[in-house]
Amino acid sequence: MRIELQNLTVALAFAAAGFGTSALLAGYSFFPSPFWPPAGIALAAALLSGNRAWPGIFAGAFFVNWRLFGLPLPLATAISLVNVATPVLGALLVRWTTRSKQPFFRLRHVVCFIVFGALVPACLAASTGVALAVASGLVPPQGIDSAWWRWTLSEAGGIFLLGPTLILWCSVRRRQRQPGNFWEAFTVAAATLSFAVAVFLGIRASVHPFEGLPYLLFAPVLWLTVRCSLQAATALLSAVALIAIGGTLLGLGPFHLLGSTQPLLNVGLLLVVLGTSTLAMGALVSERRAAEEKLRRMNETLERRVARRTEELHYRATRDGLTGMANRAYFFERGEAMLAEAHDTGRPLGALLIDVDGLKVINDSYGHHMGDSAISRVAGACRAVLRKDDLGGRIGGDEFAALLPDTDEAGARGVSARIAEALRSASTEGLEVGASIGVAVSESSDGGLDALLRRADAAMYAEKQSRSGGGR
Repeated sequence: MRIELQNLTVALAFAAAGFGTSALLAGYSFFPSPFWPPAGIALAAALLSGNRAWPGIFAGAFFVNWRLFGLPLPLATAISLVNVATPVLGALLVRWTTRSKQPFFRLRHVVCFIVFGALVPACLAASTGVALAVASGLVPPQGIDSAWWRWTLSEAGGIFLLGPTLILWCSVRRRQRQPGNFWEAFTVAAATLSFAVAVFLGIRASVHPFEGLPYLLFAPVLWLTVRCSLQAATALLSAVALIAIGGTLLGLGPFHLLGSTQPLLNVGLLLVVLGTSTLAMGALVSERRAAEEKLRRMNETLERRVARRTEELHYRATRDGLTGMANRAYFFERGEAMLAEAHDTGRPLGALLIDVDGLKVINDSYGHHMGDSAISRVAGACRAVLRKDDLGGRIGGDEFAALLPDTDEAGARGVSARIAEALRSASTEGLEVGASIGVAVSESSDGGLDALLRRADAAMYAEKQSRSGGGR
């Protein structure tokens, strides 16, 4: 049902555009008309809907050729088939060369659209149509060149008049609009349309000051392309084209000046040049924005990688590789700051010095891998007991230390007991790991962390001697 509705919409749009074109422009040029907007509708339908749009294009073209132009049935059918074949072929060539239904966001794609979507279909339609018209007696043989050029410009002008606007606004692709530019776009569009009305409708041809005024329209249309979006620019271009056509039909505007014997053809040439420039500028802007977006993503990726690498390097520089606890350098760096803060606030700072019992015996009896396991168990017991604000680290081969903010001697001994209990709970058959733990609390006379740890070390050594009667 959706395909049928699309084809019906295409047929009605083609017929309406053909009827309006024939009613307004028939007096300025016999078949074909100086502008043929249905060509833009047909190309847009073929490009957006693919080969499924051909019935709608044919129905609209047949109605225009047979009923409006009054062509004989065979000739109307033949020209209608041309009206179908050329946009379908153009759409196929555009999709094949650009791999896109919206060939307006890369400069190469715009060139492909201009060549394969506009010029090739226009030339083919003109060649076939003029040949059929000559064969039917509608165009005399001596008028072939003129008819071919007028037909080609008619098709190309119609494509540039409506094709890009319909393709861009009917496509589901997210519109590339710069945020916050609505009022800028509105202001530029309003000023441009006012200028176009003044140039093409407000000045009689006999007193028109300058026939080059319409080319000043390049500036605002290209401005809108760069600053806002290609959709907005093509919509403005179509509106300006309608104003230019209407004023020229009324005998107004600069293209009726002396020497302009084909005013509507001049309007068509203006539309083709302005449309080509707009699409090319839009493609360049889109490529630049895409490159900027790619660069932004690359920078974000690089920043994330640098951040991860920095974090990894910081971890390696401050952590013990075996246990994951603070290494000696980082422990003393942080510890000195914690001790200074304790002195400043007058709060106690507890210190533990932990020595793994019998590590040499474990290494000699079971191997160094079991010694590493014993060290890891001590580290695990410390992590299980220490608080978030506490600082634990491995400061030697079999020595660990911990600093406990806001902890007096009783509190520090309680932490020491819990670490010893955690070690006993973690012991397994065949490998029992023990540790001697010395406790000390900061004093105002401590000149540095070394002094605090020396007292803890002395307490640990005393405990080890009291338990085993031996040395370290």
